[in-house]
Amino acid sequence: MRLFAFVFTLLFSLQAFPEEKILSFHSSIQIGRNGELSVTETIAAQVEGASIKRGILRDFPTDYRDRLGRSVTVPFDVVSVKRDGNPEPWSAQRRANGVSVRIGDASVLLPRGRHVWEITYRTNYQLGFFEKHDELYWNVNGNGWPFAMEAVSADVFLPAPMPLADVRAEAYTGRFGARGRDYAAETREWGARFRTTRRFAPGEGLTVVLMFPKGVVAPPSPRERLGRWALDNRGEVAGAAGFLLLALFLFWRWWVVGRDPRQGPPFPRYEAPEGLGPAGARYLDRMQCDDRCFASAVLGLGQRGFLKVSESAGTYQITPTGAKVEMLPGDAPIAKLLGKSGVTVGKQFDSTVEAARDGVAAALQQHFGDKLFSRNQGSHLFGIVMAAATVGGMFFLKSAIPSIIAVAALAAVAVALAAKLLPAYTVEGRRIQDEVEGLRQYLSVAEGDELARQKRPPRTKEEFAKFLPYAVALGVEKTWADAFASVLGAAALAAATADYYSSSSSGSRGEARSFTDSIADMGRTISAASTPPGSSSGSSGSGSSSSSSGGGGGGSSGGGGGGGGGSGW
Repeated sequence: MRLFAFVFTLLFSLQAFPEEKILSFHSSIQIGRNGELSVTETIAAQVEGASIKRGILRDFPTDYRDRLGRSVTVPFDVVSVKRDGNPEPWSAQRRANGVSVRIGDASVLLPRGRHVWEITYRTNYQLGFFEKHDELYWNVNGNGWPFAMEAVSADVFLPAPMPLADVRAEAYTGRFGARGRDYAAETREWGARFRTTRRFAPGEGLTVVLMFPKGVVAPPSPRERLGRWALDNRGEVAGAAGFLLLALFLFWRWWVVGRDPRQGPPFPRYEAPEGLGPAGARYLDRMQCDDRCFASAVLGLGQRGFLKVSESAGTYQITPTGAKVEMLPGDAPIAKLLGKSGVTVGKQFDSTVEAARDGVAAALQQHFGDKLFSRNQGSHLFGIVMAAATVGGMFFLKSAIPSIIAVAALAAVAVALAAKLLPAYTVEGRRIQDEVEGLRQYLSVAEGDELARQKRPPRTKEEFAKFLPYAVALGVEKTWADAFASVLGAAALAAATADYYSSSSSGSRGEARSFTDSIADMGRTISAASTPPGSSSGSSGSGSSSSSSGGGGGGSSGGGGGGGGGSGW
């Protein structure tokens, strides 16, 4: 008896509070000759004051991503809104991917019962233009409603009557991505009529496809397509424009400040540029100071008798001799580092070595200033800022990731190329660099070059020792050592520099390479000793909204244009 009373009460409650739902959703879609759609949606709902209190929301997507991830935006303009045959207040707000139309008056509560809303709007760029046919692929009611729908229907009108044989219609029903067939469709000479054959649960929708002959609707002109693409892909346009401006700016700066004076005729030079020193020669050659500047300056001071270097197991003991010599550019910080007792340089970080290395760079910069070259770093830095702003702007405008990656890669190449091309010699710098190039030719000349052999100085131990610091500075110490080893023998190389450089591995294998490897390692050891833990390791310096169903059932519920959803408020 109690069970009967409970069931009776439940049934009475359900009758007293009818379900809030969409009684019918009908869309009338007129296709214009220019492709514009004029759509009137008639939505009849049972209002019970639960979710629908003052009106309804109709959400319409306008922003899409195509299969390549590019942005596509379609226009959406509300023409009129009515409720129960009378004009109704409404407002439109932008959402993440479209427009939300709020219908109703915040100060008016709707009476319970049946209400009918009529929304008329225009949209465009919703048609698909294919090789053999054109089509409308349209999501009628959208899959974003929280209400059940008793019936959904649509009438699609063509711009002009067509023979029935030329018009094809199909549809899909169910949740997003489903390919249900719970519909009936009739083609007419004016278009087609669609209706569902079952009640829809919340989240289910009807998507229709109408295919018709080409020529019925005029496709967008190339100019219109380009204009629409530019509007839809503002980020890509901004990226292309930004990269073009970057390239033009870097070219302009190279043209104005980055072109070297004309190079002099190349020929071997048998003396080092006066007053330059090994460190200065490398500084000018590389347009920067690196660890080989330090190493070659040490060897240059040794060759001139100011110090001695002794290498053992990768550790270098540098000891002053007490002799007074002329200090060349970059030498003074090394003399300060040595003091009276000398210094040991290993692969462990040593702040005093770091300070000396930085001192060499500062001394070279102070001595030469901008007299010999300019790296034009201001122009290069501004180019980097332009590149970063371009890529950042593409992110802000939500460009497709492949487009961002492509522009970023091109900008990186342009900036890297500028880093090589913008630095330029002054007239005086070009003249001295010609001398450095001539010295490099002499230090790296092949033994078999008969003409060079007739003009060059004799291959003596003194000649080898004199120019070894410059060979290290210019990265040709192996060639320089090999040329003398073939004349003097490998063991003589170590003896030639014994006054200022000795190594536990020098000549141990009877090869010139063991000696030059020891020399080259000094630059790498200095790099390690002058790089704080946690820093990057140094180096030695050696080196569409429309989507075809295909006429073969390739679509699904929720596909195509239109769609969206709605709710009450």
